[in-house]
Amino acid sequence: MNNTTQNKIHIEETVGIFVGQFSDNILHKHYALQISIASQNKFEIIDENSNKSSYSTCFINSNIKHQFKNNETSLIILINPISSIGHQLHNKFKNVQITSLNEDFEQLGEIFTDYLQCNSDFTNLINSINNYFINFKCQCELKNHFKDERIYKSIQYLEQNFDRVVSLEEIAGTCFLSKTRFLHLFKEKTSLNFRRYQLWNKLIKSLPYLKTHSITETAHQFGFTDSSHYNRTFKQTFGLSPKFLSSLK
Repeated sequence: MNNTTQNKIHIEETVGIFVGQFSDNILHKHYALQISIASQNKFEIIDENSNKSSYSTCFINSNIKHQFKNNETSLIILINPISSIGHQLHNKFKNVQITSLNEDFEQLGEIFTDYLQCNSDFTNLINSINNYFINFKCQCELKNHFKDERIYKSIQYLEQNFDRVVSLEEIAGTCFLSKTRFLHLFKEKTSLNFRRYQLWNKLIKSLPYLKTHSITETAHQFGFTDSSHYNRTFKQTFGLSPKFLSSLK
């Protein structure tokens, strides 16, 4: 079957990879850094001020409101900003919100083109993207990024427990800090909101489960108030309805 007729998704510790058509995307923002690549014609990005720009590839920074418009198959890569890859990309693009990618990222386009031409399957696409991002990993130790051993340990703990949602009480306890002090220190050292990270983490964990369960079951399993809360959070984060994943069942 032609690769372009299928919506695909892959989630792991650092990277989420989405391939599909995103024509019904609405204005949204998410915790992750985003790289988007068009398959043929350029896609359109609309910002919160309704400004429109066209790209064949682009980078969108964390928590930047945007709307993605394209009727053709596109590749969207979401990257955890507290990962080493995310930190490297943040350093590269820290002064921009949305920007076209330069020749440094041409290989990503070539990898996607190879997949679309059926020269590779989705597993190979994932492996090729992961191998590509090895080049962007920071050379220094993660603890040097945050300049605080407690936050370094908390990041390590979150990565080691990627398969589940870690509560605020639990992660603060690993640092021997109160919940309030941990929230303040996490924001100070990472420039990110831990509660936002926590919600993002719950949603990301839910995606594989959603592929084989109902929205109501998924909402209950991952600690959302109800299906309406899950639906609303999903759309605010991805700009899409959870029904996007129905084609993957």
